[in-house]
Amino acid sequence: MPKKIVVAHCSPRAGGNSSMLADEFIRGAEEAGNEVVRMDVGRADIHGCKACEYCFTHEGACVQQDDMQTFYPDLQDADVLVYATPMYCYNMPAQMRAFEDRMFCQVGKPFTITQTALLLCFEDKDITTADAAIGTFRQGAQFCKREILGEVIVNNVYAKGAIAGNPGLEEAYRLGLSIS
Repeated sequence: MPKKIVVAHCSPRAGGNSSMLADEFIRGAEEAGNEVVRMDVGRADIHGCKACEYCFTHEGACVQQDDMQTFYPDLQDADVLVYATPMYCYNMPAQMRAFEDRMFCQVGKPFTITQTALLLCFEDKDITTADAAIGTFRQGAQFCKREILGEVIVNNVYAKGAIAGNPGLEEAYRLGLSIS
């Protein structure tokens, strides 16, 4: 049965390495017959959660009126949430963190997301420098009771387009293709 997949691209750099990973994942997921919605979270105007708990008493609605409002409808009925992101300073970028924090409103109106995946790329040659970022992703998935469908981790890429020809692109495609 086809799924609705949201791909949250968390980099502010258009057409960069994480964007290329997202594109390949999306190509595979669409070929598998899924509906895919790409959210360019990294370039969106998303403010941090205010912890005001407005969403608790207003059926998941957020008091803030920013670009997150355009993302909520697709998040409400998504089956899978995929993060396509670079790693900044050994962790997830601020843009991704703001997006995740604003999904706190699901306490007031739960999302249907039951599965997740990670597409991560970064500059460092030592792949273990991503352990903290990957751990953060896994902990969040566990807390939200989301099954992890896969992780594509690509290191040693920084310059825009440096990921071209990297086996990680094929891996991202195959991960997308495997979801049905």
